[in-house]
Amino acid sequence: CKYVKSDLLHAGLVAVIETQQTVWAAVGDQASLSCQLSKTKDVLQVTWQKVLLDGEKNLATYTEKYGSRVSAGLEEKMDFQYESLQSCSMVIRKVMEQDEGCYRCLFNSYSEGALIGWTCLKLYELHGPFIDVSRSNS
Repeated sequence: CKYVKSDLLHAGLVAVIETQQTVWAAVGDQASLSCQLSKTKDVLQVTWQKVLLDGEKNLATYTEKYGSRVSAGLEEKMDFQYESLQSCSMVIRKVMEQDEGCYRCLFNSYSEGALIGWTCLKLYELHGPFIDVSRSNS
């Protein structure tokens, strides 16, 4: 696993989020995306988003009061694998081509705003076995 630390500046403060820069998966497998704050922050909510061409799509949120919630229609597709306000990971089940792309984890803090980490899901190109049958004239 290769982890990258993202230094984010907000209001003169530095927060470090550890995340895998790239997660690889094959179509049909499951993929785990994770983010962790390396310094304890006063986080109220963690949100996972998929980055789209026209913005971001909220996928799931976690708060201590309400627990984890996955957006409507995605309950079978994804869920939190591990959740806390300092570290969380999301699992994407039965990965498909449309799941490929970048995702953001937002640690929403009352005092510091959103602390954001990025990770990108890439798909392996798997090629099945091929049998080449030919006749010989012997």
